[in-house]
Amino acid sequence: MHLGFAGDIGDWKEADFALWTDVETLVGKADTLILVDSLLAVAAGVTTLVWFWRVRINAEAFAPREHRYSPGMAIGSWFIPVAGWIIPGKITFDIWYASLQDRHRGRPDEWGWQTTRRWPGRRLLGLWWGWVIVFSVSLSVVFFLPDVMRGAVDYPNAIYFDRMLSAVHWGTFLNLLCIPGVALSIAVVRRLTELQDIRSAGPR
Repeated sequence: MHLGFAGDIGDWKEADFALWTDVETLVGKADTLILVDSLLAVAAGVTTLVWFWRVRINAEAFAPREHRYSPGMAIGSWFIPVAGWIIPGKITFDIWYASLQDRHRGRPDEWGWQTTRRWPGRRLLGLWWGWVIVFSVSLSVVFFLPDVMRGAVDYPNAIYFDRMLSAVHWGTFLNLLCIPGVALSIAVVRRLTELQDIRSAGPR
């Protein structure tokens, strides 16, 4: 849809004109796109939070009293401004570390975030959490796309096509930027779930 917007705007720019109704329709489509993005984000977010809370509960059973944050923070920490970019990452590191087999773990009082041990999955988690931050920033910026496009329309005086094109190009780039984050998230969810399944089955 973003590429379609860019094509329409580019055609109007070359012809040096635009119908007011067409511009309204285009901005309306941008609103629809953001609505769909929002609904998908809510659906994915709720599912992820439920899963995250479950693996945090499991980690407590695997390694009691080795976690810096309560199970409730597995959900609540995501909604704390600024801290939402730090605390959930620490919680995930602790969950992962607690879910490892004993041969990969250090002393019982070590935390996944702070230990210097090179345990399996640590690099994957670091990459994933970096992209989570990138993803959240990108998603926030994309939500401003319709407002930028409306601001570029000063009817009947002028329509600033360059500003509209810049907004759409940024929207396309930010959406593409999220793809590596999605791939890493799928890898983390699958691997951590496997680790907990193996640990719950007992020593091997």
